[in-house]
Amino acid sequence: MRIRVATPSDYRWIMNAVCRKHLPFCTCNHIKDDFTWGRLYCVYKGDKVLATFSLVYDYDYDYLAIKRMCILNKKNEHKGIARFAMHEILKYIHNCKVGVTPWEDNYAVRHILESEGFKMEYKFMGHWCFYSKEM
Repeated sequence: MRIRVATPSDYRWIMNAVCRKHLPFCTCNHIKDDFTWGRLYCVYKGDKVLATFSLVYDYDYDYLAIKRMCILNKKNEHKGIARFAMHEILKYIHNCKVGVTPWEDNYAVRHILESEGFKMEYKFMGHWCFYSKEM
């Protein structure tokens, strides 16, 4: 597996996959905006895009947010793709606070974050958790 900035051909495929999934945290509008601003990334193997995520700098709170991580095909869930992506992302971030906001009941992502050294700082808006790590 590898990670790259999403290309125009990735974008078309990702957009179709995300629109079919109907996820509240990763919508077609999110994908369009992230691609337009050059912050949409994909995890791929061979010529297949397995997952997508965005890196967005939050200037108000001064941290780099890893957002909208989405495994695009259900058959690829629970195969270590999210862990791989998180590990690879963190290899290239230096001198920066990194934040991730999984839902409270997303135990798999919360486990990955905690095993990568993230600390849960607080919960907000009912079901979101804010995890952070200084790099």
